[in-house]
Amino acid sequence: MTETKDNSSLPLLLSITGAVLVVVAGGWYLLDRQSTVSTTGAEPAVEAPATAVTTEDEALQLESPQVTTKVGKPAASNEAKATDVEAELRKARLAADADMLMSPPNRSALYYYSRVLEADPGHALALAELDGVLGSLAMTVSRHLDNNEYEAAYGIAALVAKQSPEHELVTQTQQTLDSLTEARVAEAIQYAQDGDNDRALEVLATARALPGRNPEYFTAVIDSITEIQNVRIEADQDRARRARLENDEAKDAWMTAVQQAIELGNLVTPAGASARDLLAEGDRWPTERGQLTTELVATLTDLTRTHINNENLSGAETALGAALELGGDPEEFADLRASLNRALIDVESRRVANMKELVQTKRASPNYPRRALERGVSGWVDVFFTISPEGGTTEITVRQSDPKKVFDKAAMEAVAKWEFQPVEFRGQIISQRAAARLKFQLDE
Repeated sequence: MTETKDNSSLPLLLSITGAVLVVVAGGWYLLDRQSTVSTTGAEPAVEAPATAVTTEDEALQLESPQVTTKVGKPAASNEAKATDVEAELRKARLAADADMLMSPPNRSALYYYSRVLEADPGHALALAELDGVLGSLAMTVSRHLDNNEYEAAYGIAALVAKQSPEHELVTQTQQTLDSLTEARVAEAIQYAQDGDNDRALEVLATARALPGRNPEYFTAVIDSITEIQNVRIEADQDRARRARLENDEAKDAWMTAVQQAIELGNLVTPAGASARDLLAEGDRWPTERGQLTTELVATLTDLTRTHINNENLSGAETALGAALELGGDPEEFADLRASLNRALIDVESRRVANMKELVQTKRASPNYPRRALERGVSGWVDVFFTISPEGGTTEITVRQSDPKKVFDKAAMEAVAKWEFQPVEFRGQIISQRAAARLKFQLDE
């Protein structure tokens, strides 16, 4: 049977568990409350401010960025605020000119611009200059993403999101990490469907290692993979059970066919339906095939003896040959083969060969009887005789003659003088029964 491969889409696969749907409906978090902002791998000139990564509560989520003011600080006068803004703005520009965009944490351009906008959120000049800084950082983020430096890109995006959550570099980082996560989760689930659970978990681990991932989402995915694995195991077990059942049924049918062929005497014929031919189809069941082969060899051995006793020597040869072909021990069949060979020689010796089959080395013409010659009588005599292993003739008898007994004696005396090349059969010199007609005719 051909197994159909399930190539369902990722959303459909994840729908296996309700937990996954809940997580997907909530979106994939670039930043969550369990994640801490990291700048590992970032360039020295763009380190994140320490104040942006101090506590878990200060990690900003993209969907709800906030700008906060420290609680308990006395409100400053308008004049003091204006003075502070200008001072912080100058510091921001100096840091930007020195390419200190994100580091050192307490003296970076991003840090000072955030202080200016904290005091005056609508400061147009600060907003414009900050946008330029963010543009430079966006190029850095793109480079990190192209180089698969996801932690570094994420660290920058997390800090930038504080001031500009909708900025292109934040969106770009989020989309890239989300796409990578989706692709790797889909790949992991495909591996699970294919039965490679170790590889599925390995690929899923690479997705979990991406920064800013939501742990609850991966818990749901793992549950889905586990369920896929359980379904696959159950399906494999069911297929194995059905395969065993089909194998048992096929084996029983095959054994029945072989046994019936043996019982019916169809040991080596007819072709395709004989016990021998049916046995050849049982490679899948070596134990049963061995048992039935032993049974068939024993049956063929008995059949060989029966054929020898009945002088069905052709049948005996076929049966014995089949038994040997099926793995019978030649030494165990030595006596049986010798008996068959003796029977074959005996039958061949008793077969009456005609003169065309023999090589005559000496011929003597018969003497014409005087009384037949005086009376002008002609005739013929059919003589049977045996050629001895030495080539001489013995056991000479007259089968029939015409006229009766007129030429019999002369014919037998002539055949007694004949000699032949010894007859060889199956590698042995044998006695051979033969026949000849001797004609007696007068010359005109």
